[in-house]
Amino acid sequence: MSFDINKGIHLTCFFGMGLSYYAYVVETTKEHDESYVAMCDISEHMSCSKAFMSSYGKGFGIARHIFGEDSILNQPNSLGGMLFYCVLIGLNIKTEKIA
Repeated sequence: MSFDINKGIHLTCFFGMGLSYYAYVVETTKEHDESYVAMCDISEHMSCSKAFMSSYGKGFGIARHIFGEDSILNQPNSLGGMLFYCVLIGLNIKTEKIA
């Protein structure tokens, strides 16, 4: 039973890591090329790149107010997502070895 749960956690983490990486690629590509259209840009009203490029797309919308626009902490939210999934899978692997 525990094996199945850990397997599910790993799959979820890899899926989340893939989505976070895709979000990072879309955001950085859009910063360099305004004409870039991502696969997730369905219409003018449903656009992931608009969300990524908004003021809430970096530093969770808070870091720029606290630390400034040029702060090292004002990174794309997708980097935080990738870090979160790496830590989560690392902790999961560590607890597998302990248990």
